[in-house]
Amino acid sequence: MSREMRGTASACSNIALIKYWGKADPADNIPLNGSVSMTLSDAITTTTVVWDPSLSQDEIYLDGERILDHRGLRISRFLDRIRADWYRMHARVASMNSFPAGTGIASSASGFAALATAAFAAFGEGLPEQTELTRWARRGSGSGCRSIHGGFVEWIGGTDDASSFSRQLCPADHWDLRDLVVLVSSAPKAISSSEGHRIAGRHPFMAARQAELPLCMLATKGAIASRDFGTLGAIVEHEALEVQGIMMSGQPCALYMQPATLALLHAVRSWREDDGLPVYFTLDAGPNVHILCEGRDAPAVRERIEALVPGLAILENRPGSPVRVHDAHLL
Repeated sequence: MSREMRGTASACSNIALIKYWGKADPADNIPLNGSVSMTLSDAITTTTVVWDPSLSQDEIYLDGERILDHRGLRISRFLDRIRADWYRMHARVASMNSFPAGTGIASSASGFAALATAAFAAFGEGLPEQTELTRWARRGSGSGCRSIHGGFVEWIGGTDDASSFSRQLCPADHWDLRDLVVLVSSAPKAISSSEGHRIAGRHPFMAARQAELPLCMLATKGAIASRDFGTLGAIVEHEALEVQGIMMSGQPCALYMQPATLALLHAVRSWREDDGLPVYFTLDAGPNVHILCEGRDAPAVRERIEALVPGLAILENRPGSPVRVHDAHLL
């Protein structure tokens, strides 16, 4: 193969409603438990991959800047897995995010979903079957498997590479649910998600969490299927606090929340319990707050957020689309 091959894809990030936290097999990103997520319509990564036989090493660009640190190494190691099965050439990779990376909005999920899809699209031989494509995204970033699909998604945790994949539960138009992400901070996290997963694996609370999760998963999937926002919100909020508790009590401690994070959590509870506004929160591994409501309540929720924390950016999302291949390229 003497010519360069080029492909571009975009993928939406996702917010875990039932969290993936802790790995049974770090090498293949096999989780300790399954998870459920909503794909986010306006948190998008677009990636171009150019397989170029003239390159002596991979070249990685993120938001216009060449990356020479551990982030680039992680991408190259992922490409090594593809090279082992396909063409043995290096690649030029350019990736752009519509949202801040490394702050708890799952940029690695959308990033590796887009990377895997673009890498295979470049070969011009058709994409892998969808379930297999979710496995490829998972090998790069566990939650990346969920970003292959649109709408509401289940990651079946499995016990090995073959049994760990994602599937769509409901399409994007099933429910007009909104996630208003309040960008408390765009600074990179002190403890990465990868390190957080490693710490969580030895936490004494994890065994009790694993025992409870099967029922939580069933209840969550049932609430999504029936569009029962009260049930879903209560589960999701408790789930977020449980996982934050494990993060904060780990060794070392992953204390992601900031003062504005806590102010928003208290406010959401007050809006719901005192004012009757149906709204709930969740958190990922970062300080930013995901505030969940139904579409009809989104204007009122946004107005309250803006009054409470003026000046903070708000990224409003609907259930998002599946990964897409494009004709236009970044390189």
